[in-house]
Amino acid sequence: MKRTNAIVRALAVVMAVIMIASLTACVSSYNSNPTVAKVGNVKLDLNQYLTLYNNTDTNSNMYYAYMQYGLIDREQYANYMLDELVNYGVQLDQLEKQNITLTEEGEAKLQQDIEDKIREYCNTTYASKIDSSITDEEAKYQAELELLKADLANSKMTFDEYRKNLEDSLRQTARLERLHDLAVEGVSASNDDVVKYFEENAKTDTTVAAFKSGFDSFVVRTSETLPFFMPHPEKAVEDDPETADKNEAKEADPYGEFFSVYHTLLQFKTSAGDDVKDLAQYAADDADFVSKMEEFEALIPTLDRAGFLEKCFDKDTDEDPGMLQPAYQYFGYIMQQELIDSYYPGFGYAAMKLMFGDEWEPAEVNDEAKEQVNPDSTQYALKYFTLTDGTQVVKVFTKAGAHYIILNENEIFSMYDEDGYLMVPIYENDELVTDSEGIVTLHGHMTQAQLDAMNETLSKAHKQITIEKDDKTAEDNKTDATEDPNANEGEDAENAENTEEEEDEPITAKTLFEACRKAKQTDMENDMFNEKFKEWKESTKIVTHKNLLKTFYQG
Repeated sequence: MKRTNAIVRALAVVMAVIMIASLTACVSSYNSNPTVAKVGNVKLDLNQYLTLYNNTDTNSNMYYAYMQYGLIDREQYANYMLDELVNYGVQLDQLEKQNITLTEEGEAKLQQDIEDKIREYCNTTYASKIDSSITDEEAKYQAELELLKADLANSKMTFDEYRKNLEDSLRQTARLERLHDLAVEGVSASNDDVVKYFEENAKTDTTVAAFKSGFDSFVVRTSETLPFFMPHPEKAVEDDPETADKNEAKEADPYGEFFSVYHTLLQFKTSAGDDVKDLAQYAADDADFVSKMEEFEALIPTLDRAGFLEKCFDKDTDEDPGMLQPAYQYFGYIMQQELIDSYYPGFGYAAMKLMFGDEWEPAEVNDEAKEQVNPDSTQYALKYFTLTDGTQVVKVFTKAGAHYIILNENEIFSMYDEDGYLMVPIYENDELVTDSEGIVTLHGHMTQAQLDAMNETLSKAHKQITIEKDDKTAEDNKTDATEDPNANEGEDAENAENTEEEEDEPITAKTLFEACRKAKQTDMENDMFNEKFKEWKESTKIVTHKNLLKTFYQG
C-alpha cells in the first residue's frame, strides 16, 4: 500500500516536534531567530527549520538517510529540508486563506485531546515520583499535576501558558487535518477502483520470502491484509508472451510447496554459540537437559497426533512461546524450500525432510556459503518418532535446543485460488456481489463453501497472547539478524508467561475487502490532495533565504 506523501510527512514531523517541545516546556531559545522563508502571509523562522533539519527519524525524514549513505551532500540535504518547510508553510497559508475552523464536534475532540495529552505526559513523567500510598486514580493525577506545575514554575512558565502552547499546537494540527479532509471531500473508491488496485498490487513482489513476510505480518495483526499473491514454485511457470524471447519459463519444483509446521522445543540452559559444531554432544554434556529430553522422548510413542499437539501448546512442556499463541496454534510456522535459512540451521532442513522424505536434499551451495549460512546437514542427526496413529515427528538439534517437529494439517493456504491469487469477495452495500459463476472476487470467483472456509481460517488470526520474558533470558538467547522473527520470538525464549489476550475485532473476508477499499481510497485522496497542493503552491508567493542555511552545510 502506498503511504502518505512528503507534504503530509513534513507536516507530521514539524507538528510532532512542536508538540513534544510544548509538553516538556523545553523549547530552545535563540538570540537570533530570523525568517528563513515567507510563504504567502506565513513567516517560517530558523527554529522551525531546525526542527526538520535535526530530525533523524528516517521513517519520516528519508533525506537524512540519503545524506548518511552519501546519495546527497549536506547542501542538498539543507535545501531539501527547506523545501519541506515551505510545503508545510503552503498549508499554513491555506488555513488562513480558506478560513479553516473546527466544527463543534472537532472543537470538543480538541479539548479532550488536550486533557488526554496532559494526563499522558503526567503519568509517564511523574507516576514514579508520587507517594505510593495514593491509590485513587484521580488523586494520583492531581499529585502528578502538581509536580508538573512545579517544574513549569522552575522554567518560568505558568501552567496556563503551558496549556495554551499545547492547545495552539493541537489546534493547528486539527485545522490542517480538516484542510486535508475538505480538499479530498467527495473522493470515493468504487468497486472497479478496488479491482484495479488489486490488479496493480497483486504481483508487485512475487518472491517466496515476501509472501512469508506478508503472511506472518497478517497473522500477528501488524498488517491489515494478506499478501495478494502466493507464488507457486511447485508449478511450472509459462512464458509471458511479451517476454518470450527472454526464455523466462521456469520448470516446476517438486519441492516448492508451501506448508507449515508445529514443534515442541526443549531448550538448552544456555543457547549454543556459533562455534559449537556438534550440537548433539553439546546436549549430552548437560545432564539436566538429557534427563528432560529422555523423559519427553519416552512419552512421545504413547501419544497420538492430538496428544502430541497438546504438548506443543503446553507451556509446561514446550519452551517456545510462539506455540502458545492461539494464531500460531492454527497457522504454525510457514515453511518452503527457499525459507530454510529463515530459521535456525537444522530446523528448516528437518521440516523439509519430514514433508518430502529422504529424496529431498537442499540445493547445492559453495562450501564457504554452506559454512556461513547452513552447516553441513550430516551434523543434524535427525531422529524420527511414530505416534500411535502413524503420524511422524522428527527431532533435530539447533543452537536453541531440541525441536520435535510435526506437520500442520490445517488448510491455511486455501484462501488462494489455483493461480495463486487471494480470493477476496466483492461487497456492494454490505451485500456479496454474485453472478452466474458464483461469488465475484477481486480476481475471479469463489464458491460459498470457499467463503465459509476462508472466514473460518481468518477467525484463527483473531486472538494473540503477549509473551513476556526476562531481560537476562532475552540477552542469553539473542538470534542472528538473518533468522526468522517468529523463530526469534518463538524458539528462543525461556520462562515465558502468558499475559492478557488482546480482544481485536475478528477478521473476515469482508474485512479484507474493506482494507483494500480503504487502501485505494487513501491512494485516491493522496492524488487529489497533491493536485490541490500543487495549485496552492503555484498561486502562492514564496520567498526563501538560502544564505541563512550556509552555516549548516558548510560547517
